[in-house]
Amino acid sequence: MIPASISDYLDRNRARYSLLSHATAYTAQEEAAATHTPGDEWAKTVVCIADEQPVLAVLPATCSVDLDRLRSALHAGAIRLAREAEFAGLYKDCEPGAMPPLGPLYGQRVFVDKRLTADAEIAFNAGSHRDAIRMAYREFERLTHPAVAEFASGPSASSRHTTTGTITDPVCGTVIEENQASGRSEHRGQTYYFCSQRCKMEFDDNPYAYSRNST
Repeated sequence: MIPASISDYLDRNRARYSLLSHATAYTAQEEAAATHTPGDEWAKTVVCIADEQPVLAVLPATCSVDLDRLRSALHAGAIRLAREAEFAGLYKDCEPGAMPPLGPLYGQRVFVDKRLTADAEIAFNAGSHRDAIRMAYREFERLTHPAVAEFASGPSASSRHTTTGTITDPVCGTVIEENQASGRSEHRGQTYYFCSQRCKMEFDDNPYAYSRNST
């Protein structure tokens, strides 16, 4: 069961969505893999404090927030990542770090990185580390009225692998020298390299979430 405040909000707004239950996962990329969602389509929610007000930055699981670019998009004087101790007061019915990007529910502005707007569907946390919501991006847009900006840093779907001696781990986005990779896997005629055995195992468990030629 997802928190009542989230389900009530979705029902009041006649939202069209599906619920996904999955094995317990704590990072955005682990949650994407657990729900068989490509990392580029998992909407990671990052809570930021801009001029002392909480805002929700929403971006692909494979990316991180560039605070300078986000501050510029917000026209804010100062910005920082929210501290974990602050989450309890802001999202009382959610497990720490599992808040959904439903800003209007919490009276907070939503900023979406432009990369997510190209996806037909997105998935995101539903208040716990075991439940997720999947919906059309346009439905999410209708519910949250987000501002769209470019503030994500990290690999895009078209740049997960290079041929110049350095390669990008498709799971965590770390750039490493090819000869320093801790492992590699073959999938549909392509070779993927990893910075650690943990990333290799996550890829092997769900290659379609991270491969370039997934459909």
